[in-house]
Amino acid sequence: MRLTLYKKLAAMLFVTFLLICMLFIWWTQALSQVSKSQAEQQLHLSLAQHLVADNPLIREGVYDYEGLSNLFHTLMILGPAFEFYFVSPEGNLLTYSAEPGEIKREKIDITPLQQLLITNNTLPILGDDPRSTHGSKIFSVAPVTNKDILQGYLYIIIGSSKYNNIIEQLKSSEKVMLGTLWLLGTLLLLLAIALFLLNKITNPIARLTRYIDRVSQNQFDISPDAQINWPAKNDEIHRLGRSVNAMLDKIQYQLTTLNDKNEQRKKFLSQLSHDLRTPLASLKGYIELTEKQTTDKTIMENLKVASKNINQLNHLIDQIFELAHLEAGHAKMNIETFNLLEVIYDVAAKFKLKAEANQLQIVISPIQSTIAITSDIGKLDRVLSNLIDNAIRHTQAGGKISLILEEHEGYAHVKVNDTGIGISEMDLQHIFDASFQGKNSNSNRKHNAGLGLAITSELIRILKGRISVASMINEGTQFKIILPLNK
Repeated sequence: MRLTLYKKLAAMLFVTFLLICMLFIWWTQALSQVSKSQAEQQLHLSLAQHLVADNPLIREGVYDYEGLSNLFHTLMILGPAFEFYFVSPEGNLLTYSAEPGEIKREKIDITPLQQLLITNNTLPILGDDPRSTHGSKIFSVAPVTNKDILQGYLYIIIGSSKYNNIIEQLKSSEKVMLGTLWLLGTLLLLLAIALFLLNKITNPIARLTRYIDRVSQNQFDISPDAQINWPAKNDEIHRLGRSVNAMLDKIQYQLTTLNDKNEQRKKFLSQLSHDLRTPLASLKGYIELTEKQTTDKTIMENLKVASKNINQLNHLIDQIFELAHLEAGHAKMNIETFNLLEVIYDVAAKFKLKAEANQLQIVISPIQSTIAITSDIGKLDRVLSNLIDNAIRHTQAGGKISLILEEHEGYAHVKVNDTGIGISEMDLQHIFDASFQGKNSNSNRKHNAGLGLAITSELIRILKGRISVASMINEGTQFKIILPLNK
């Protein structure tokens, strides 16, 4: 599926907007959690120190672990947001109040504890959560000593597992869900507004693209479709639209001028070829009459040269007239269905004597074929005749001309190969131009091809086919005709 500019930009905007929203939500939640943890730890920073100072059992050095466990249980009932642990100097849990299976590790890292006792400027500081294998939480800590000998640490987790469970339940409550929905609704509304504005920006570009596509399909003829009226705004899109209108106006003017000049050229060539025939015919008649009346050998030779040049000039005038006739669209089509190989054999037979006179061999492949097309047999005969005649004129004695018929994917391919002098790479791109004359032509010994290949190209276009050429100097040339098969 081909995406328009608006759809591409809308998709990019949606993805970008979604990523920004996710990043914003993650950042706000992380910031909220850090701020909350920092505030709670700051608020309860001295909690452990007060418990050690105010409780004789702990202040004396704590040897009654069972009594201390009962004390922790009582404190956790009074303050369910806290968990109390007594930890050895090495980090081993000596006593606590917990149900069986709740404690996931019996030793914690005491580095965060020592860090909090030294400084509290970098809050929050997280310590190991004994009720999780990898979790960490904010805490309050105080050392417990006996006669200045460290006995352990009172380690208080701020935010017990029960407290966290209650918070999670609150997050899924109706009010929180309603607030989340409002937030999502607001974000979607902002996205819809952004898409609307994006559509307003890209819609003129889409209109301009559709208009240019229609003009292109009409061969840049802007008369069938009225031009888009762009308001006199100074933004880039409207300025681009006005520039496109000006450019299309100029293209339309140039096309009209070229078409008029082309029509004039065709009429001129047709009229010129017609006007030249009468004096040439008269001149040829006088030359033939003079040939019959003179016996002077020198005059006879001169008259033969003049007669030969008149014949070449007549041939060229006929080609000019034919090309002008074809380009003007006056060619009539006589459509019929015929066997293509039989036509190739018939055309080759016309050049048999000429090929033998030039010591050339004409080979046709395959010998038999049922490939049939529906086309104009006369115009196809003219095309093949031009190509075979061209191959004979450019192939040295002892060479070969191959006529090959093949079928590929619903098309007939007719190849005319020769082993002649070839065509230079520079000349190949101009081979079908009416003004082309190859530098490697054998015009010194045979009459010039004239407009034969230009006429051939025009006939192939009328037959709705294609023609191409490939060649290498001193190795030969291949002309390939592609015509649609009957279906």
